[in-house]
Amino acid sequence: MESNQHSLTWLVTGAAGFLLLLYSRTIIQGISGLAELFQPFLMGVVIAFILSRPYELFQQLYQKKLHFKAKTAHILGIVSAYLAIFAVLAAVIGVVIPQLASSIRLFAQNAEYYLENLQRELDILAQRLHLAEIDLSSILQLVQAGLGQFDHAVVPKILSVTGTMLHSLATFAIAIAFSVYLLAGKKRILAQLDRILKAYLSRRIYADGRYVLKIIVESFRNYIVGQSTEAVILGGLCFIGMFLLGLDYAGMVSMVVAITALIPILGAYIGGVIAAVLLFMVSPMKALIFLIFFVILQQVENNVIYPRVVGRRIGLPGIWVLLAITVGGKLGGVVGMLFGVPTMTIVYTLMRNSVRAREKREQT
Repeated sequence: MESNQHSLTWLVTGAAGFLLLLYSRTIIQGISGLAELFQPFLMGVVIAFILSRPYELFQQLYQKKLHFKAKTAHILGIVSAYLAIFAVLAAVIGVVIPQLASSIRLFAQNAEYYLENLQRELDILAQRLHLAEIDLSSILQLVQAGLGQFDHAVVPKILSVTGTMLHSLATFAIAIAFSVYLLAGKKRILAQLDRILKAYLSRRIYADGRYVLKIIVESFRNYIVGQSTEAVILGGLCFIGMFLLGLDYAGMVSMVVAITALIPILGAYIGGVIAAVLLFMVSPMKALIFLIFFVILQQVENNVIYPRVVGRRIGLPGIWVLLAITVGGKLGGVVGMLFGVPTMTIVYTLMRNSVRAREKREQT
Protein backbone atom coordinates (compact mmCIF):
# COMPACT_ATOMS: atom_id res chain seq x y z
CA MET A 1 0.00 0.00 0.00
CA GLU A 2 2.76 2.40 1.00
CA SER A 3 4.69 1.49 -2.18
CA ASN A 4 1.63 2.31 -4.32
CA GLN A 5 1.18 5.67 -2.59
CA HIS A 6 4.86 6.42 -3.14
CA SER A 7 4.58 5.58 -6.84
CA LEU A 8 1.44 7.69 -7.15
CA THR A 9 3.23 10.64 -5.54
CA TRP A 10 6.08 10.42 -8.02
CA LEU A 11 3.60 10.06 -10.91
CA VAL A 12 1.66 13.17 -9.85
CA THR A 13 4.88 15.11 -9.31
CA GLY A 14 6.19 14.12 -12.75
CA ALA A 15 2.89 15.05 -14.43
CA ALA A 16 2.86 18.41 -12.66
CA GLY A 17 6.45 19.07 -13.75
CA PHE A 18 5.61 18.16 -17.37
CA LEU A 19 2.61 20.51 -17.37
CA LEU A 20 4.74 23.31 -15.91
CA LEU A 21 7.26 22.90 -18.73
CA LEU A 22 4.54 22.60 -21.38
CA TYR A 23 2.76 25.79 -20.32
CA SER A 24 5.86 27.58 -19.01
CA ARG A 25 5.53 30.58 -21.35
CA THR A 26 1.88 31.14 -20.37
CA ILE A 27 2.77 30.81 -16.68
CA ILE A 28 5.68 33.26 -17.06
CA GLN A 29 3.42 35.77 -18.85
CA GLY A 30 0.86 35.50 -16.05
CA ILE A 31 3.54 35.96 -13.39
CA SER A 32 4.89 38.98 -15.31
CA GLY A 33 1.43 40.55 -15.33
CA LEU A 34 1.06 40.08 -11.57
CA ALA A 35 4.62 41.34 -11.01
CA GLU A 36 3.86 44.53 -12.95
CA LEU A 37 0.71 45.08 -10.88
CA PHE A 38 2.59 44.76 -7.57
CA GLN A 39 5.87 46.19 -8.89
CA PRO A 40 6.61 48.68 -6.07
CA PHE A 41 6.04 46.08 -3.36
CA LEU A 42 8.03 43.38 -5.14
CA MET A 43 10.85 45.89 -5.58
CA GLY A 44 10.63 46.58 -1.86
CA VAL A 45 10.95 42.87 -1.08
CA VAL A 46 14.00 42.62 -3.39
CA ILE A 47 15.65 45.70 -1.83
CA ALA A 48 15.01 44.40 1.70
CA PHE A 49 16.38 40.98 0.69
CA ILE A 50 19.56 42.52 -0.78
CA LEU A 51 20.11 44.82 2.20
CA SER A 52 19.39 42.17 4.83
CA ARG A 53 22.99 40.94 4.85
CA PRO A 54 24.59 44.44 5.09
CA TYR A 55 22.07 45.25 7.83
CA GLU A 56 23.10 42.14 9.79
CA LEU A 57 26.78 43.06 9.47
CA PHE A 58 26.20 46.63 10.65
CA GLN A 59 23.89 45.48 13.44
CA GLN A 60 26.51 43.03 14.74
CA LEU A 61 29.17 45.73 14.50
CA TYR A 62 27.16 48.18 16.62
CA GLN A 63 25.94 45.61 19.15
CA LYS A 64 28.94 43.29 19.60
CA LYS A 65 31.90 45.54 18.79
CA LEU A 66 30.66 48.96 19.88
CA HIS A 67 28.36 47.59 22.63
CA PHE A 68 25.22 49.53 21.73
CA LYS A 69 21.85 48.36 23.04
CA ALA A 70 19.95 45.93 20.82
CA LYS A 71 17.27 48.46 19.80
CA THR A 72 19.83 51.16 19.04
CA ALA A 73 21.99 48.73 17.06
CA HIS A 74 18.89 47.64 15.12
CA ILE A 75 18.03 51.22 14.09
CA LEU A 76 21.62 52.18 13.31
CA GLY A 77 22.07 48.97 11.30
CA ILE A 78 19.10 49.84 9.07
CA VAL A 79 20.25 53.45 8.61
CA SER A 80 23.81 52.37 7.84
CA ALA A 81 22.67 49.76 5.28
CA TYR A 82 20.64 52.35 3.36
CA LEU A 83 23.39 55.00 3.62
CA ALA A 84 25.87 52.46 2.22
CA ILE A 85 23.68 51.62 -0.79
CA PHE A 86 22.93 55.32 -1.42
CA ALA A 87 26.68 56.06 -1.25
CA VAL A 88 27.31 53.41 -3.92
CA LEU A 89 24.52 54.83 -6.10
CA ALA A 90 25.90 58.35 -5.63
CA ALA A 91 29.36 57.14 -6.70
CA VAL A 92 27.89 55.50 -9.80
CA ILE A 93 25.81 58.57 -10.69
CA GLY A 94 28.61 61.03 -9.95
CA VAL A 95 31.59 59.19 -11.43
CA VAL A 96 30.62 56.30 -13.70
CA ILE A 97 27.56 57.70 -15.49
CA PRO A 98 29.23 61.02 -16.59
CA GLN A 99 32.15 59.01 -17.99
CA LEU A 100 29.72 56.68 -19.75
CA ALA A 101 27.65 59.59 -21.11
CA SER A 102 30.80 61.31 -22.38
CA SER A 103 31.92 58.14 -24.15
CA ILE A 104 28.51 57.63 -25.79
CA ARG A 105 28.35 61.30 -26.87
CA LEU A 106 31.84 61.13 -28.38
CA PHE A 107 31.04 57.87 -30.13
CA ALA A 108 27.81 59.34 -31.59
CA GLN A 109 29.67 62.41 -32.88
CA ASN A 110 32.27 60.24 -34.62
CA ALA A 111 29.89 57.49 -35.79
CA GLU A 112 30.01 58.62 -39.44
CA TYR A 113 33.84 58.61 -39.47
CA TYR A 114 33.95 55.21 -37.78
CA LEU A 115 31.63 53.68 -40.39
CA GLU A 116 33.73 55.13 -43.20
CA ASN A 117 36.85 53.72 -41.54
CA LEU A 118 35.15 50.34 -41.18
CA GLN A 119 34.16 50.43 -44.87
CA ARG A 120 37.80 51.00 -45.88
CA GLU A 121 39.02 48.13 -43.72
CA LEU A 122 36.34 45.79 -45.09
CA ASP A 123 37.25 46.75 -48.68
CA ILE A 124 40.93 45.95 -48.02
CA LEU A 125 40.00 42.64 -46.38
CA ALA A 126 37.66 41.70 -49.26
CA GLN A 127 40.37 42.43 -51.84
CA ARG A 128 42.96 40.32 -50.00
CA LEU A 129 40.57 37.38 -49.62
CA HIS A 130 39.12 37.83 -53.17
CA LEU A 131 35.60 38.24 -51.80
CA ALA A 132 32.70 40.40 -52.93
CA GLU A 133 32.78 43.92 -51.49
CA ILE A 134 30.64 44.60 -48.43
CA ASP A 135 28.72 47.86 -48.87
CA LEU A 136 27.91 49.86 -45.71
CA SER A 137 26.54 52.91 -47.57
CA SER A 138 22.95 52.16 -46.50
CA ILE A 139 24.01 52.07 -42.84
CA LEU A 140 25.95 55.32 -43.33
CA GLN A 141 22.88 57.00 -44.84
CA LEU A 142 20.78 55.86 -41.88
CA VAL A 143 23.33 57.30 -39.43
CA GLN A 144 23.44 60.61 -41.32
CA ALA A 145 19.63 60.78 -41.42
CA GLY A 146 19.43 59.91 -37.73
CA LEU A 147 21.95 62.61 -36.79
CA GLY A 148 20.06 65.09 -38.97
CA GLN A 149 16.76 64.36 -37.24
CA PHE A 150 18.29 64.27 -33.77
CA ASP A 151 17.64 67.95 -33.01
CA HIS A 152 13.97 67.69 -34.03
CA ALA A 153 13.46 64.64 -31.80
CA VAL A 154 15.23 66.00 -28.73
CA VAL A 155 12.30 67.85 -27.11
CA PRO A 156 9.73 65.01 -27.42
CA LYS A 157 12.32 62.51 -26.21
CA ILE A 158 13.18 64.67 -23.20
CA LEU A 159 9.49 65.00 -22.30
CA SER A 160 8.96 61.25 -22.67
CA VAL A 161 12.04 60.42 -20.60
CA THR A 162 11.04 62.96 -17.95
CA GLY A 163 7.60 61.38 -17.57
CA THR A 164 9.11 57.92 -17.34
CA MET A 165 11.65 59.10 -14.77
CA LEU A 166 8.95 60.68 -12.58
CA HIS A 167 6.94 57.45 -12.64
CA SER A 168 10.08 55.43 -11.87
CA LEU A 169 11.02 57.74 -9.00
CA ALA A 170 7.54 57.41 -7.50
CA THR A 171 7.72 53.61 -7.81
CA PHE A 172 11.22 53.59 -6.31
CA ALA A 173 10.12 55.81 -3.37
CA ILE A 174 7.24 53.43 -2.54
CA ALA A 175 9.61 50.45 -2.86
CA ILE A 176 12.15 52.05 -0.50
CA ALA A 177 9.46 52.84 2.07
CA PHE A 178 8.12 49.28 1.91
CA SER A 179 11.63 47.80 2.17
CA VAL A 180 12.33 49.90 5.28
CA TYR A 181 9.13 48.56 6.84
CA LEU A 182 10.15 44.97 5.99
CA LEU A 183 13.69 45.38 7.28
CA ALA A 184 12.60 47.15 10.46
CA GLY A 185 9.97 44.52 11.29
CA LYS A 186 11.88 41.54 9.90
CA LYS A 187 11.76 39.42 13.08
CA ARG A 188 8.12 40.22 13.80
CA ILE A 189 7.00 39.53 10.19
CA LEU A 190 8.92 36.23 10.04
CA ALA A 191 7.52 35.20 13.44
CA GLN A 192 3.95 35.93 12.25
CA LEU A 193 4.51 33.98 9.03
CA ASP A 194 5.96 31.10 11.04
CA ARG A 195 2.89 31.03 13.32
CA ILE A 196 0.54 30.94 10.29
CA LEU A 197 2.44 28.07 8.69
CA LYS A 198 2.49 26.13 11.96
CA ALA A 199 -1.24 26.63 12.45
CA TYR A 200 -2.33 25.47 8.99
CA LEU A 201 0.31 22.89 7.99
CA SER A 202 1.17 19.49 9.35
CA ARG A 203 4.49 19.11 11.15
CA ARG A 204 6.14 17.27 8.27
CA ILE A 205 5.00 19.75 5.59
CA TYR A 206 5.97 22.64 7.86
CA ALA A 207 9.48 21.20 8.41
CA ASP A 208 9.90 20.45 4.69
CA GLY A 209 8.69 23.94 3.79
CA ARG A 210 11.17 25.62 6.13
CA TYR A 211 13.95 23.45 4.73
CA VAL A 212 13.11 24.34 1.11
CA LEU A 213 12.68 28.04 1.96
CA LYS A 214 16.09 28.09 3.65
CA ILE A 215 17.75 26.65 0.53
CA ILE A 216 15.91 29.16 -1.70
CA VAL A 217 17.04 32.12 0.40
CA GLU A 218 20.63 30.91 0.63
CA SER A 219 20.83 30.15 -3.11
CA PHE A 220 19.54 33.55 -4.22
CA ARG A 221 21.60 35.42 -1.62
CA ASN A 222 24.83 33.63 -2.54
CA TYR A 223 24.16 34.11 -6.24
CA ILE A 224 23.38 37.84 -5.96
CA VAL A 225 26.38 38.58 -3.74
CA GLY A 226 28.80 36.40 -5.73
CA GLN A 227 27.72 37.44 -9.23
CA SER A 228 27.55 41.16 -8.37
CA THR A 229 30.99 41.06 -6.76
CA GLU A 230 32.43 39.23 -9.75
CA ALA A 231 30.87 41.74 -12.21
CA VAL A 232 32.29 44.72 -10.29
CA ILE A 233 35.76 43.14 -10.12
CA LEU A 234 35.73 42.26 -13.84
CA GLY A 235 34.50 45.70 -14.87
CA GLY A 236 37.11 47.39 -12.67
CA LEU A 237 39.96 45.26 -14.02
CA CYS A 238 38.76 45.88 -17.58
CA PHE A 239 38.75 49.66 -17.02
CA ILE A 240 42.24 49.66 -15.44
CA GLY A 241 43.66 47.52 -18.25
CA MET A 242 42.10 49.61 -21.03
CA PHE A 243 43.23 52.84 -19.36
CA LEU A 244 46.83 51.59 -19.10
CA LEU A 245 46.77 50.37 -22.73
CA GLY A 246 45.41 53.72 -23.92
CA LEU A 247 42.28 52.20 -25.53
CA ASP A 248 39.29 54.38 -26.38
CA TYR A 249 35.99 54.34 -24.49
CA ALA A 250 37.37 52.57 -21.43
CA GLY A 251 34.42 53.70 -19.29
CA MET A 252 31.70 52.67 -21.74
CA VAL A 253 33.32 49.32 -22.61
CA SER A 254 33.98 48.46 -18.95
CA MET A 255 30.37 49.26 -18.06
CA VAL A 256 29.12 46.99 -20.86
CA VAL A 257 31.45 44.18 -19.71
CA ALA A 258 30.37 44.59 -16.05
CA ILE A 259 26.63 44.59 -16.85
CA THR A 260 26.81 41.59 -19.20
CA ALA A 261 29.01 39.75 -16.66
CA LEU A 262 25.90 39.46 -14.44
CA ILE A 263 24.96 36.62 -16.81
CA PRO A 264 27.16 33.69 -15.71
CA ILE A 265 29.81 32.26 -18.08
CA LEU A 266 28.44 33.69 -21.36
CA GLY A 267 27.82 37.27 -20.23
CA ALA A 268 31.41 38.51 -20.20
CA TYR A 269 32.03 37.07 -23.68
CA ILE A 270 28.96 38.90 -25.01
CA GLY A 271 30.30 42.15 -23.55
CA GLY A 272 33.76 41.44 -24.99
CA VAL A 273 32.38 40.90 -28.51
CA ILE A 274 30.34 44.13 -28.35
CA ALA A 275 33.40 46.04 -27.13
CA ALA A 276 35.63 44.54 -29.85
CA VAL A 277 33.16 45.60 -32.57
CA LEU A 278 33.03 49.16 -31.21
CA LEU A 279 36.83 49.40 -31.05
CA PHE A 280 37.19 47.83 -34.52
CA MET A 281 35.21 50.77 -35.91
CA VAL A 282 37.73 53.12 -34.26
CA SER A 283 40.87 51.15 -35.14
CA PRO A 284 41.36 47.47 -36.04
CA MET A 285 44.72 47.47 -34.25
CA LYS A 286 43.13 48.73 -31.03
CA ALA A 287 40.42 46.08 -31.38
CA LEU A 288 43.12 43.41 -31.71
CA ILE A 289 44.96 44.74 -28.64
CA PHE A 290 41.68 44.69 -26.70
CA LEU A 291 40.91 41.11 -27.76
CA ILE A 292 44.35 39.92 -26.60
CA PHE A 293 43.90 41.77 -23.30
CA PHE A 294 40.34 40.46 -22.88
CA VAL A 295 41.37 36.84 -23.52
CA ILE A 296 44.01 37.16 -20.78
CA LEU A 297 41.49 38.84 -18.48
CA GLN A 298 38.98 36.04 -19.12
CA GLN A 299 41.57 33.42 -18.19
CA VAL A 300 42.17 35.21 -14.89
CA GLU A 301 38.41 35.56 -14.37
CA ASN A 302 37.57 31.91 -15.17
CA ASN A 303 40.46 30.35 -13.21
CA VAL A 304 40.85 32.74 -10.27
CA ILE A 305 37.97 35.20 -9.76
CA TYR A 306 34.87 33.13 -10.64
CA PRO A 307 35.82 29.95 -8.70
CA ARG A 308 36.72 31.93 -5.58
CA VAL A 309 33.97 34.57 -5.66
CA VAL A 310 30.99 32.78 -7.26
CA GLY A 311 31.76 29.07 -7.63
CA ARG A 312 32.10 28.36 -3.93
CA ARG A 313 28.95 30.32 -3.16
CA ILE A 314 26.49 28.68 -5.56
CA GLY A 315 28.10 25.21 -5.55
CA LEU A 316 26.70 24.38 -9.00
CA PRO A 317 28.80 22.45 -11.56
CA GLY A 318 29.55 24.28 -14.81
CA ILE A 319 27.44 21.99 -17.02
CA TRP A 320 24.33 22.77 -14.93
CA VAL A 321 25.10 26.50 -15.06
CA LEU A 322 25.21 26.30 -18.87
CA LEU A 323 21.94 24.33 -18.93
CA ALA A 324 20.27 26.89 -16.63
CA ILE A 325 21.40 29.80 -18.83
CA THR A 326 20.22 28.08 -22.04
CA VAL A 327 16.79 27.06 -20.75
CA GLY A 328 16.31 30.32 -18.81
CA GLY A 329 17.20 32.36 -21.89
CA LYS A 330 14.68 30.43 -24.03
CA LEU A 331 11.90 30.91 -21.48
CA GLY A 332 12.51 34.45 -20.23
CA GLY A 333 15.28 36.13 -22.24
CA VAL A 334 17.92 38.00 -20.23
CA VAL A 335 15.78 37.88 -17.07
CA GLY A 336 15.47 34.12 -17.52
CA MET A 337 19.26 33.83 -17.77
CA LEU A 338 19.69 35.81 -14.54
CA PHE A 339 17.15 33.77 -12.56
CA GLY A 340 17.94 30.44 -14.23
CA VAL A 341 21.16 29.82 -12.30
CA PRO A 342 19.81 30.32 -8.74
CA THR A 343 16.71 28.32 -9.67
CA MET A 344 18.86 25.47 -10.98
CA THR A 345 21.00 25.75 -7.83
CA ILE A 346 17.88 25.21 -5.71
CA VAL A 347 16.82 22.14 -7.73
CA TYR A 348 20.37 20.74 -7.72
CA THR A 349 20.79 21.27 -3.96
CA LEU A 350 17.44 19.66 -3.11
CA MET A 351 18.14 16.68 -5.37
CA ARG A 352 21.70 16.24 -4.05
CA ASN A 353 20.58 16.33 -0.41
CA SER A 354 17.71 13.93 -1.14
CA VAL A 355 20.05 11.43 -2.83
CA ARG A 356 22.53 11.63 0.06
CA ALA A 357 19.76 11.09 2.60
CA ARG A 358 18.47 8.03 0.72
CA GLU A 359 21.97 6.57 0.42
CA LYS A 360 22.54 7.06 4.14
CA ARG A 361 19.24 5.31 4.98
CA GLU A 362 20.12 2.38 2.72
CA GLN A 363 23.54 2.00 4.35
CA THR A 364 21.98 1.84 7.81
